[in-house]
Amino acid sequence: MFSIRSLQIGAYSFVRCVKTFRTMPRVSVRCVEGDERLQISFKYGREGAKERVYNLDRLKNEDLGKALEHMTRKVISKSTKKLQKKARLDNTVAPITIPVALFHQNDRVSTDIPNQEAWVDGAELHLGDNVYNVELNVPAVKTLALPTCIMVDCPIFCNYELEFVDIDKCEFVWHIENTKLSPPVKDPPAVCEQSEGNAWREVSKSYPYTPSGEHVGSKVKLQCIPHDEKGRTGDSVEVESKGRVRPGPGPCPFERRQEYTRTVTGPGCFRMLTYNILANLYADSEFSRDMLYPYCPPEVLEIDYRKQLLLKEIPGYNADILCLQEVDKKVFAADLFPTLQVQGFDGFFLQKAGTSHVPEGSATFFRKNKFRLIGQHNIGLSETLENEDQCRDLYEKVCTSEALKAKVMVRNSTLQVTMLESTEVPGKQVCVATTHLYFHPRSPNVRLIQMAVGLRHLEKVVKMYEVKGSEVAVILCGDLNSTPETGMYRLLTTRHLPSKYSDWYAGGKPEFVEDLSLSHGFKLHSACGVPDYTNYVAGFQGALDYIFIDSDQLDVTSVVPMPTHDEVTQHIALPNAVFPSDHIALVCELTWK
Repeated sequence: MFSIRSLQIGAYSFVRCVKTFRTMPRVSVRCVEGDERLQISFKYGREGAKERVYNLDRLKNEDLGKALEHMTRKVISKSTKKLQKKARLDNTVAPITIPVALFHQNDRVSTDIPNQEAWVDGAELHLGDNVYNVELNVPAVKTLALPTCIMVDCPIFCNYELEFVDIDKCEFVWHIENTKLSPPVKDPPAVCEQSEGNAWREVSKSYPYTPSGEHVGSKVKLQCIPHDEKGRTGDSVEVESKGRVRPGPGPCPFERRQEYTRTVTGPGCFRMLTYNILANLYADSEFSRDMLYPYCPPEVLEIDYRKQLLLKEIPGYNADILCLQEVDKKVFAADLFPTLQVQGFDGFFLQKAGTSHVPEGSATFFRKNKFRLIGQHNIGLSETLENEDQCRDLYEKVCTSEALKAKVMVRNSTLQVTMLESTEVPGKQVCVATTHLYFHPRSPNVRLIQMAVGLRHLEKVVKMYEVKGSEVAVILCGDLNSTPETGMYRLLTTRHLPSKYSDWYAGGKPEFVEDLSLSHGFKLHSACGVPDYTNYVAGFQGALDYIFIDSDQLDVTSVVPMPTHDEVTQHIALPNAVFPSDHIALVCELTWK
């Protein structure tokens, strides 16, 4: 047994011998390009004492000696409190010290070099009688959380933030709590561990996990074990659900629609989805509960409930490109992106434009084994109208009416434009644009101007790629807040809207502009036809959502049928217990010409 004083003399030869008989512990160093600081994490405990985790945050350009000095002070302060007290009371006891040094390739690293150069993969930290292997940017689980609402037959997707992780190699291990509330299970798996008097049993190693009826009343626990592409494993993290598994809503109409999309698409074709998912911003208010959706139970309007249905519905269509509108910023980051990322998607969020900082917007996802990203060309429609050369004549027309200008320029609508290239068909590129136009029913003139701006921007983007020799197909989709009887549909499908069209008079004389006609050069076709409605609430039913495709470049091979009218009206209107939004998703399969 060595005393703390004797460690100063023989520590290094002792620990270098010991390390051959046991697995060397790790000191994890997080060092990211662009950050001014690095983070050092390790476990340390004196013999017979419980190990503690120590975390240091140091400047990259700081001398190594200062970092090591701070490290030993911190360890001594936390791990030798009783000995320190004895040393203060008894002058014959030497002050507590713990030797520390960093080695690389058997050479002691100079304490004068900066941290960034000193902490490298393969170095060894000698701290007391411990030797640690230095590993840079170890796979880590930074956050892990389970949803507050967990329902039978609804897949459980966790909210996670991972770093330096290969998501395809990450392990997810699910456990169900054995409680008196849970009925006995035939041939149950062995109990894996005990927690606060409740036994847990492992039920799955797949992601996501879907609880069944036998789990009602039980809590859920998830263990995440991170791995990277080098085969390294980080520290596992566990999380228990705050709530218990509750009964689900039963069969949902979207499950019948998903019978047409059970498999992913084959080579040379792809599935497209557009869906306004109803932002929590617009669902969680007294006005929404009392006026917009009075038929919908308040607990069903809650985002925690609706999220579980959305995360079951959206992935179940097996689409390759997904365009979503009314996406809450937090829902994108915490739910949609992690859920779809683990299923092979990449995606981007575009918040509403303007100075109002509305925390919702659009999101575009694409399946990475089908497409690769080659560019993004997002715009705010009002800003582009005012500032871009291709819209100068349109802006001058709008400025002839102060009332129209005031109404148009304060709108925060955007156009999210994502350029993708097929990984299956060489040379085929697709320009995917999604938008959510101004909602007011008496403002079709505003929406027409917004669309004109968007079309001119798309023409500019497509031309930019075509001059490089690319073959570009256009897909324009989203919630246009326009029924097929309006000038919007006519403009998009016929390429022209005359100046005398009735929609220009919707704002009365104050908003009317003389000789304002619109045109564009795309040959667009509504891929899903004209449904009776895509939005069904108590006060309105109509088709507002579309997937317009470039009919010169793309063909429609199939369209997923809409839900039946009986299904839509089973609970009066949308949203409800089995429809998580007041809109209905449009899904179709496309192929290159």
